[in-house]
Amino acid sequence: MRNKYTLLVASAAILISQGSLFAQTATPAAKPTKDKAWYDLVNFSGYVDVYYNYTSNNRQGGTQDTAGTFHTYNKQFAVNAVKLSMEKLADKESPWGFRLDMQNGQNLMYQERPYQTTNSLHNMQLLQQAYVSFYFPVLKGLTVDAGKMATHIGLELLDSKDNIAYTIGYVFFNTIPFIHTGARANLQISDKLTTSLYLYNSAQGTGYTANGNQFGYNGLTAYGDTSAGLSPSLASTQQHAYVDGPNPTRSIGTQVRYEATDKFTVVYNTLFANDNIKGRDNNALYYINNRIGNGGFAQQSNFRQDHWMIQNLILIFKPTDRLTTIFDFTHGERVGQTNTAAFGWEEPGISRGSFKTATGLSDAQVAPLPAALVEAGFTDSTSFTRPNTIKRIYQTYQLQAKYQFTEKFALGFRYEYLDDKRYGGILPVNPPLFNVTPADRYDLRFQDALGSRPSGSNLGQIRTITFTPTINFTENLQVKIDLRRDYGPGSQFVDVNGRAASYQNGIIIGAVAKF
Repeated sequence: MRNKYTLLVASAAILISQGSLFAQTATPAAKPTKDKAWYDLVNFSGYVDVYYNYTSNNRQGGTQDTAGTFHTYNKQFAVNAVKLSMEKLADKESPWGFRLDMQNGQNLMYQERPYQTTNSLHNMQLLQQAYVSFYFPVLKGLTVDAGKMATHIGLELLDSKDNIAYTIGYVFFNTIPFIHTGARANLQISDKLTTSLYLYNSAQGTGYTANGNQFGYNGLTAYGDTSAGLSPSLASTQQHAYVDGPNPTRSIGTQVRYEATDKFTVVYNTLFANDNIKGRDNNALYYINNRIGNGGFAQQSNFRQDHWMIQNLILIFKPTDRLTTIFDFTHGERVGQTNTAAFGWEEPGISRGSFKTATGLSDAQVAPLPAALVEAGFTDSTSFTRPNTIKRIYQTYQLQAKYQFTEKFALGFRYEYLDDKRYGGILPVNPPLFNVTPADRYDLRFQDALGSRPSGSNLGQIRTITFTPTINFTENLQVKIDLRRDYGPGSQFVDVNGRAASYQNGIIIGAVAKF
């Protein structure tokens, strides 16, 4: 569960998910009394979530369907998640608390870094959340949590039952982290205004960061020296197998939530971080290291030059008791090495001539161009590298709506547009298995070998549209049916015969028993 119950869930989750776990746990029914023992104040809740998925492509059985999000088991039944939660809220009468979420299931391997890891050797995925809480009587109440917790960024939650749609959208899955380890402070200034501050180990989410580099760079490689045939991470005595990030600086996040009226709420989130040790080389260092062969010097990473900045705006409008509408906008910037480490573009930059000018060195002091390059037509004005302040920007737009026809039946709608054309990812920004053709996709690997398969690029853009009928079979049993279409201007998908396609359609039926 991507638990923001102290912040956004107080508005969004309650509005869009009647009877949800968040609605049960985020707001206590009554204030605890001093006469009760502490264990009487502990709330227990949980659920069992199963689904059947059919998506119109050729992935099935043991082949992982990475064209989707958490629903990677195509044309078969799956246990999405099983969860047990224990929580004691911290408040004025009882100023201490905790939260513990134990979870298992087939979507678990996407919640914590590195994606796809299922054996729990490099992660603590079974322990989804674990933090302690402190309450201080400041203004309307100050709550401080420390430990492992769900991120505050974004609209959707990890628990499918608490979203309008059953499947997780591309916006949530591709553009923001999921779970963090760190601390947060939530200050209730007034009945309408809440502000929050977050300090996380990493902006990329809890897990491990391999070899001191950001994920998406070579972060799928485990820690440790494998030159002696040792198992990385497990055999290394020099590195922790489980660590969020190598950089000693913390990621900083903020949230402002304002309930303007009973019908309209505004939430503004930010996250600013630098998860790199090495910065993106400036022109001079790049030329020295890569063109003269006098390598070994590295640019020091810093926030100004090598950062990832996320801004997220959520507008919640509930014109009637039955209708809820939500608009979600995310603006992200990757700058410097943060962009390079996430498969950013290389751009023209410095030449040998401009390097001499920038450094003041003479022609004799700068190594000449290799003869082969001269013969190929290279001159002193030929650009060899790129600016170290390169920036890539992505933006996402999301519209969701839900109409509650009766207590038993509701209809949801979600539209997503991810605009990453200035960044150009296969899926925008941050997908698992980026740039990797799965080993068991023999059809695609054969086409790769022939050079006949399109690049798979969606030209930096992708869209989804989803309709979700929700049936509350009983108070404790919910059934959701997602009718989903993913599409884009490129060839991101494959059809049932393995041929490149610009879209895919799917239906997924999910059933959640909650208590």
